[in-house]
Amino acid sequence: MRPRRSHRLASEDGFTLTELLVAMTVSVVVLLATLGTLDAFNSGVAENNRLTDAADAARRDVAAVVGVLRDAGAPAPVSGSQPTTVLQAGANDLVFLSRAWPGESGVGATANHVERYCLDTATKTLWFNGLKAGTSGSATPGSACPSTAAGWTSQVAARNVLNTAADPIFVYGSAPLRSVSLNLRLQSGTAVKSRPLELRSGGTLRGALAPQLGAGDITVGPCNSGRTLLTLNLGAAGASGNGVKVSAPNGIPVGPGKILVPATSTPQNVPLTITNLLGLQTLLTKSVSC
Repeated sequence: MRPRRSHRLASEDGFTLTELLVAMTVSVVVLLATLGTLDAFNSGVAENNRLTDAADAARRDVAAVVGVLRDAGAPAPVSGSQPTTVLQAGANDLVFLSRAWPGESGVGATANHVERYCLDTATKTLWFNGLKAGTSGSATPGSACPSTAAGWTSQVAARNVLNTAADPIFVYGSAPLRSVSLNLRLQSGTAVKSRPLELRSGGTLRGALAPQLGAGDITVGPCNSGRTLLTLNLGAAGASGNGVKVSAPNGIPVGPGKILVPATSTPQNVPLTITNLLGLQTLLTKSVSC
C-alpha cells in the first residue's frame, strides 16, 4: 500500500505562461504611460522656463531701448544747449541724438551721441547703431542695417523680432511729437511650439522742445530778382541735416535750411516758421531788404 501524498505537495496551482505574458504586457503599458506623463510634465516645465527666460530677456531689451530714448535730446548740463531730438523717424528705423549710451547713464555727459535703432527683417534682429560723441566718422548711419558707416558701432538689441513694415516697432505720438511708443513682438517658445511674445513700452522725449533758434541764427544773402536768400544755421538747430525746415509767406525753399523770400529796397520784417522733425515750431522775424 502506497503512502498518501500531501495535498500541499501534490498541488500544481500557479501562473501559466500566457498569464505571465499578459501581466508583463500590462505592466509595460502602465510604465510607459507613467513615463510619458512625466516626460510631458518635464517638457512643459522646460518650455515654461524658456518662455519666462525669453520674457525676462525681452523686458531687459525693451528697458534698455526706452532708457536711451528717454534721454534723447536732453540739454547738456554744462552749456544748457537744446539739440534737435529726432533725425529720422521711421517705422522700424529711428535715428536720434542722446546723451545716454546703452549701459551708461548719460549723467554729466556734455555732448550728444548720434544713435539709431533699426530692424533687419531678414535676420529678425533689432540693432543698435551709434556714433559716440568725439568719434570721427560719418554724420549719418546710411541705409544698411546694421550700419556700415565709418565710425559707427553696432550691437544686437533684440533677436527673433517678428515686427514688419506693416507691424512697426516704433509708433510716434501726434504732432507736436513728444513721445515714442515701442511695440516689440518676439518669437519665443520651442522649435515645436512657438509663441509670439508682445511687449509694449515708451516714454516722453526729454528733449522734445521747439528748435532753440533766434534771428541771429539766420544769415541774409544777396538779392536776386526781388528775392533774398535766407540761410538757417543748421548747426545751431542741433546737427547738420537734421530735418529742420524753414518756411515764410511766399517763400521758396531752395535747399536744407534755405529759403528765398520777397524783398524790397525798404527793410521789412519777414515772419519765419522753423519746424523740426517732431513737428515742433519756433516763430521768428528777420529784417530783409534788397
